[in-house]
Amino acid sequence: MDKRDELRILRVSEVCARTGYSKTSLYRLEAEGRFPKRVKLGENSTGWYAHEVDEYLASLPRAADVAGA
Repeated sequence: MDKRDELRILRVSEVCARTGYSKTSLYRLEAEGRFPKRVKLGENSTGWYAHEVDEYLASLPRAADVAGA
């Protein structure tokens, strides 16, 4: 992975689009420790590291895995 890709920051709208979660679900999962923590970008802005969001998505079980359990 390119260092630039590793440090790419996603804003909340991009994370919601990538995950399919609403903002409320995203913040709830983060508060529960089940989603990567945000990084502070400025006084009123935050984002998530793209590679952490991608790693989270890759860690989710596939539907076939869940159905067979």
